[in-house]
Amino acid sequence: MTTARTIPDAPFRRPRHEGAGYLKLLRRLHALQRPRTYLEIGTAAGKTLAIARCASIAIDPRFRLDRDVRSDKPACHLFAMTSDAFFSAQNPAALLGAPVDLAFIDGLHHFEFALRDFMNIEPHCRPDSLIVLHDCLPVDEYMARRDPRDRSRAADAQYPDAWAGDTWKALWILQRYRPDLRIFAFDAPPSGLVVVTHLDPASVQLKQRYEEVVGAASAIDLVGFYADLEILPTAALRRPSWLSSLIRPRRFDLSAHLAAT
Repeated sequence: MTTARTIPDAPFRRPRHEGAGYLKLLRRLHALQRPRTYLEIGTAAGKTLAIARCASIAIDPRFRLDRDVRSDKPACHLFAMTSDAFFSAQNPAALLGAPVDLAFIDGLHHFEFALRDFMNIEPHCRPDSLIVLHDCLPVDEYMARRDPRDRSRAADAQYPDAWAGDTWKALWILQRYRPDLRIFAFDAPPSGLVVVTHLDPASVQLKQRYEEVVGAASAIDLVGFYADLEILPTAALRRPSWLSSLIRPRRFDLSAHLAAT
């Protein structure tokens, strides 16, 4: 009698992203958006905070700054706490004196936290503000592992030192439960960069359905996530010559720019 052997599923793997690195792309977004106000969650050594030249807020429970992050900013507020604690006690628009023009989410790499960070930032933005999410496009299961101590897929890793966690599920939620948003996913190595605009500061959809959307996302795998996802080349955000023709030249419509490139 022959016993059938069970062949384990092949690990998920996709090609590496080939665009500009996420720091370069973030600099490009600052240059395009020219924000007057900036907020970021997850600062660590300060590489991303140093890019901003405007009034800024940085939130990180364990800052490890190794550079001058003031960078001629008119104001730079550092909050050594979790993002949940910050938003329960502070109003970023009041601190900055205006709504948030550009925000960068790079905190704890679990999708529930990334989703709450988005939910907490959006009410303090303008409709044409940008919210940028890091680490939402992992290229293999090891990069996408929820527990950074899990080494079970280490042999398949394309970036042995990278950990994106399951923040990609936050992107999946935004795509399906907030169709009013404009979402652009870019091939910025190593783990992608996502830009969200056409915001609605008054929206309560995610807040009201939070438990439902978190439960739905828990059942999604990477194969299903990437099946309907369009990933754009970072080259789509080259310096836009059309900026001078806009009615409000200090702001820009990302979707119009991409359509024109």
